[in-house]
Amino acid sequence: MKSIIRIEFRKLFKSPAFWLIIGLYTVSLITILAGTEAFINKVVSNAQKNSPIPIPTFSLYAFPYVWHNLTYVAGLYKFLPAFTVILFITNEYSYRTIRHHIITGMSRESFFASKLLSTAGLSILSGVTVFLTGIVMGLIYTDDIHFEIFSQKLSFLPIYMLEIFAYLSFAFMIGVIAQKAGLAIIIFVIYVFIAEPILSFRLHEDIAWFLPLKTFGRMIDVPNTALMKLFGVNFRETIQWIDVAMTLLYTLLFNYLSLLRIKKTDI
Repeated sequence: MKSIIRIEFRKLFKSPAFWLIIGLYTVSLITILAGTEAFINKVVSNAQKNSPIPIPTFSLYAFPYVWHNLTYVAGLYKFLPAFTVILFITNEYSYRTIRHHIITGMSRESFFASKLLSTAGLSILSGVTVFLTGIVMGLIYTDDIHFEIFSQKLSFLPIYMLEIFAYLSFAFMIGVIAQKAGLAIIIFVIYVFIAEPILSFRLHEDIAWFLPLKTFGRMIDVPNTALMKLFGVNFRETIQWIDVAMTLLYTLLFNYLSLLRIKKTDI
């Protein structure tokens, strides 16, 4: 197992494309997270000028609400690491490195495990980025800080990493099935941004509730804010474990299908 991890991460660390995409994702994520509150409060400030009732400004990043708010916003940009997964799994087929690994003694199960570890690593990296950003933002925007308020909604962070891992597992499956980067990205984009939204709209609510990406996104609902509550809008502020269980099942299914495809593919 150590040799598999060493080989996989050596390939990633020596890839300029990997560092470019991860750097772009990390910088854009931090920038977006840092700028969201300023943008919203600027809009609110402009709206106050013509509003007959006072509209409160608010902080998205004060403890403990920072964890819910950050993980929700960060979850909107998970397509960037998904493209990374697609590119690196399809490159294994395009450059025939998967054939080299199998010929030199690596089992197909070990190859799958190496890619699964990379996917998990990207999910953890996303979680660490959000965690560190949350600490910095929370310290800046919270007046009275103690452990209880720091940790109160911290459970959203591992749920966010699960959401990313499930999403990347779906991208991994698409890459393994398509085997070509362009085709895999087209299929992924069509399903994520066109097919599932249409299905979600057209299918009966009881059926649409089970759609995979809808399930992943449902784990972290839109955060409540003072602005939402002012207009009588209330979203769920807790994690529903049925959504977590369904996400885990989908993740297992996607990875199982990926393993089957790898085992049966003629390389």
